Amino acid sequence: MPKLNASSRIMYQEAQARGIKCTTFGDDETILMEYQGKSWYVRGSRTSLQSSVGKTIADYKPLTKSVLQHFGLPTARGLAISNTTELPQLSQLTFPLVMKPVDDRHGRGVHVGIKSIEEATQLFTEYGKRVIFEEMLQGTEYRIVCVDYKFIAAAFRKPAFVTGDGTHTITELVAEKNTHPWRGSGHENNLSLIEIDELVLEYLAEQNITPESIPEAGREVFLRKTANLSTGGEAWDVTDTVCAENRELFEKIAKACDLNVIGIDIMCQTLEQPITSQQNAGVIEVNASPGLRMHHFPMQGKPQNIAKIILTMLMEAYAR
Repeated sequence: MPKLNASSRIMYQEAQARGIKCTTFGDDETILMEYQGKSWYVRGSRTSLQSSVGKTIADYKPLTKSVLQHFGLPTARGLAISNTTELPQLSQLTFPLVMKPVDDRHGRGVHVGIKSIEEATQLFTEYGKRVIFEEMLQGTEYRIVCVDYKFIAAAFRKPAFVTGDGTHTITELVAEKNTHPWRGSGHENNLSLIEIDELVLEYLAEQNITPESIPEAGREVFLRKTANLSTGGEAWDVTDTVCAENRELFEKIAKACDLNVIGIDIMCQTLEQPITSQQNAGVIEVNASPGLRMHHFPMQGKPQNIAKIILTMLMEAYAR
């Protein structure tokens, strides 16, 4: 088995099970697949069938927002900011806000709960590059995946957390949680290790606790504000709870963004009722290469074999 990141490894294993020849190139991600005289590439969940325009829409957040707004799809109001002279424009938005880099991934540079223009100015100055500020959506964060413009899976992503036992410190609870066989460094394993870094320390301080605090038994202590698996979060499958109206909405988003494989990050109260009828609910962002491990290896719920569905789409497309 060649060394691959988690999503590419999942695609590789599914392809091997189908008798598809796989060639890797030493970059931990790119795979050439060959079957019955046809060939295509995959990089994680990205494939040779992906629209380059769709990837551009997903990768550049201000463009994503413009496209969603054009099609009347729910998303937060926001402003792209390039320099400090533009920061007073944030008074047009309702605080608290979220700051996001316009073209970064895995939650890097994201700050949640910004309460004032002064705080926004400090964070923007520290980051030093173009960002987008958005009004905060409310509820629970979900990751949706559509393949071939059809709804396939939904997962609730939970930020890195520990559960107190009344005896051990947060540092000790993190170390214990990191012994789970699925956890490892980087993106190669089914889950990532939880690291106590500066952002974790800041968030703990907001909760008036430190890594050496001993939370009472049963108390969940969240370590981050964002729910990325790459920073130690985990996923629970909720595919079967998604109502018909939301399934249709997600398929519209996939088509609007021109992506036949898409990850859609949604913030809402529930997926069991139409998102369009919920206050402060909508799309956080879209992803042109959604991670597969949260769906194949949820901590709770039923695994969803998205790799199988992607390969079926590829094999049918190249059989024509």
